[in-house]
Amino acid sequence: MESRKVHVQDGVGNEYDLIEADGTLFPDYFAEDPVQRLIDVKSMTGKDDDVIIAAYPKAGTHWVWEIANMLLQGSAEYHTSMKEAQMLELTGSSGADALDSPRVFNTHLRFEQLPADMIKRNCKIIYVTRNPKDMAVSRYCHNVKGSVGYKGTFTNYLPLYMDGKVAFGSWFDYTIKWNTTLREEKDYPIHTVCYELLKRDTLNQVQKLADFLGVKIDQSVLQDICDKCDFNKLKEGYINSKKLFDEKENPLSYTFRKGEIGDWKNWFTVAQNEQFDGALQTKMAEISKTFIYE
Repeated sequence: MESRKVHVQDGVGNEYDLIEADGTLFPDYFAEDPVQRLIDVKSMTGKDDDVIIAAYPKAGTHWVWEIANMLLQGSAEYHTSMKEAQMLELTGSSGADALDSPRVFNTHLRFEQLPADMIKRNCKIIYVTRNPKDMAVSRYCHNVKGSVGYKGTFTNYLPLYMDGKVAFGSWFDYTIKWNTTLREEKDYPIHTVCYELLKRDTLNQVQKLADFLGVKIDQSVLQDICDKCDFNKLKEGYINSKKLFDEKENPLSYTFRKGEIGDWKNWFTVAQNEQFDGALQTKMAEISKTFIYE
């Protein structure tokens, strides 16, 4: 396994760098040695009660991670850390070993890149999905305001997103690979959370998640968790309860945006929407999956 720098250009003068390792594109700040980090992640020692949340960037990882932690704690209290402090590919084994159980990890990695020992132990996985058009918009805003510092317009950015020239690679490839995992690993404990269903029917979807995690919880506490994880309250919770990595940086400016379904309509032109739909039909033809766009 080797790594290489990938210089991305949008054709109108805007650019950023990524690192490719094990067939995956990572942010250039991913690690000093991305290959060694992936090896380190793969060799992590698991615990039987570990939980992994897997999702493509901007699918709702923060939201589901907070809910899962509350369910396992049995209380509607925000975790004191940011979810990045329990992100497999950022923390590595040393960071993971320092965490108290139950450990709720999150990741943008593929199934085959996850810690082998955790998979051997049948550690539960929560796979989060969201419609790709809203994710494209959210990802663009994240890359403009976050450390990537992209300077182009959404029109400049969308072709890069569709071609997979973004951190963690193509959404199409990522989704196809995870759907293959779901099909081939039918006996593995994986629970799928759909962002839009969680938004529309929060109480029922959180109850299903609690059942998957084996958590018996009072209905009043369950309701409190749903209330505390409402988008606006969750955003406030980050301001008041999180230990930030850098006090000078405000991740709220790009971590949380609108949390809505269908905002893509305010960004996509008719031509862009037709082009995206065409890519979905071509690249996702073998996947019998529909997405909720409004």
